[in-house]
Amino acid sequence: MATTSSEPAGRSYELINQRSCLLDASYIGLQDQVDTLTQELKISKLARHREFVERERLGNRMMGAMEALPGAVLVIDGGGIVRETNNKANKLLNQPLLGCSWSEIARREFCTTDATDGDLRLHDGRWFNLSRRSLGTEPGEILLLTDVSESRQLAELLQRRERLSSIGEMTASLAHQIRTPLTSALLYVGQIGSGLQDEKVLAKKVSERLHELVRMVDDMLIYAGGTRRSGETFGVSELFHDILDSIEPRKDDKALNIAALRSELTVTGNRDAIRGALSNLIDNARQACGDKVRIELGAELIKGRVCLAVSDNGHGIKAEIQQKIFEPFFTTRPQGTGLGLAVVRAVAEAHDGEVLVDSGTHGSTFALCLPAGGEN
Repeated sequence: MATTSSEPAGRSYELINQRSCLLDASYIGLQDQVDTLTQELKISKLARHREFVERERLGNRMMGAMEALPGAVLVIDGGGIVRETNNKANKLLNQPLLGCSWSEIARREFCTTDATDGDLRLHDGRWFNLSRRSLGTEPGEILLLTDVSESRQLAELLQRRERLSSIGEMTASLAHQIRTPLTSALLYVGQIGSGLQDEKVLAKKVSERLHELVRMVDDMLIYAGGTRRSGETFGVSELFHDILDSIEPRKDDKALNIAALRSELTVTGNRDAIRGALSNLIDNARQACGDKVRIELGAELIKGRVCLAVSDNGHGIKAEIQQKIFEPFFTTRPQGTGLGLAVVRAVAEAHDGEVLVDSGTHGSTFALCLPAGGEN
């Protein structure tokens, strides 16, 4: 009986021993897994730390690059909100900047607020070129404002020197042109009191010749010295009627009309220079038309610019000379000075504008495109 009872106890002990060995093996396996996971975690932490350090270095390099750029830098997100700036931007532009819309900042800081690439002018008169580049990997843009005031001044000086260098060539041509109306005026003055002609008619002829001399001299001065752009804002309709009134005494100007236009259209610039440029275009249109003269003044607002147009029913301009008509002293008229259209282009450029031409057998249209006033 004793032998029989000891066999189950031995088997139980053996089972317990086996299970203990299995538990020991499982524990060792688990310990190995824990050691492996711990090692992997250390490697992962080390990789993340290295990545964080690299990102920090990259961020520092980017900030250093932003500070090293020769201009003010602003980083805007996809919604146009400024998120980052460099020190040059903080010094150049008034606060606040971060968290503000770029369009609001542009309206606040600049006289010209074109949102595309181009030149912007601060209220203190300095000019800055705006360059925009996409961030690429995420929505948003980098804006770079570079001071171009000196280059613009140099360009203006160069243009002035070019104009002054051509004064010698201008003098000979202008002297010949002045002599003709001056001789006519003296002739008419000599007839006053003779009773041969109506003195009112003679006085009118003298006045027309003297006005012609004044216009020649004005053209010469504008071309030689340039025209300064002022900040005056005035209505287009008022300008057109002023021009119409000034040339009303001429009998052939009954065909000069003003097209229907928006009464609120305004232009910002030098009123006298713009008025003179349009008068030159009207004079050219009159010379190009035959007996049945039809000249029309019109204006349209196109992409933030007001285009002042002078249209005629003349014979048009030949395609081969359309590229030359704005060159100084180029003229197809025997009594022309060749300065009229050169002055028109000089006025347009002084206002950061342009002159557009559409000409054919149906007639010609010259459009003087200038910055619109603030009320349009």
